[in-house]
Amino acid sequence: MSKPNSAGQQPDPGSRRQQLRQEQEKAAKEAKVRKIVSIVALSVVGVAVIGGIVWAVMSMGTLTKPTASKTNPVNATYAVTAGDAKAPVVVDIFQDYMCPYCGDFDRANASDLATLAASGTVQLRLHPMNFLDDASKGTKYSTRAANALVTVFKAEPDKALAFNTALYAIQPAENTPGLTDAQIAQQAKAAGVSDATIATFTQLSNVDFVNNTTQAAFADGVTSTPTVLINGTQFTGNLYTAGPLRQAVEAAAQK
Repeated sequence: MSKPNSAGQQPDPGSRRQQLRQEQEKAAKEAKVRKIVSIVALSVVGVAVIGGIVWAVMSMGTLTKPTASKTNPVNATYAVTAGDAKAPVVVDIFQDYMCPYCGDFDRANASDLATLAASGTVQLRLHPMNFLDDASKGTKYSTRAANALVTVFKAEPDKALAFNTALYAIQPAENTPGLTDAQIAQQAKAAGVSDATIATFTQLSNVDFVNNTTQAAFADGVTSTPTVLINGTQFTGNLYTAGPLRQAVEAAAQK
């Protein structure tokens, strides 16, 4: 039996039912809000995790901004160069020999870039990184290949660009052992590198150069490979089809 109200009357059953319904609706709304907040929180965490995964797949990074030639805010100390240092356009290419996208990029653009460098339009600066060493089953393929490129650049700089392209011509897949030392040597031979230079590859005398290249790239803000800069500005066009990069470089040369 209901307790009388202050006026000595029994409460209206209809009012009581309405009050209960209002309380239930309020509780339901609060539960819904809590659910939405939980979903949003989980989504934020999920995005962070997915972002990390995408970065790991695409390649990784963050780099320092020391002075460099022209207007390019990139560390040029640790780079393999080709072409005239006085060329009107500087193209920086950040790459890892185990990165499949880097292979796609080179196979699409190597011929155009070599032509632009030979004509004096471009100075190319290759930044060979090794952050994908863990994707070669313990053989450190990224380091071995990059070390070989730097070795060629120091001994026979006119062969470096051709050797770079030769390595991508038979690029191994991620999560395989990569090319053997003998296969790297074979590609160097095909690019015209001398036996004397090839014989020094296994000494790994330029590993520090490669490590420093990678750290410098991260410090300059590189977050994926391939990353391509034209006079210090990232090229955001199609990297995997011949033509767009060449056109962008030629346009930059006219400025």
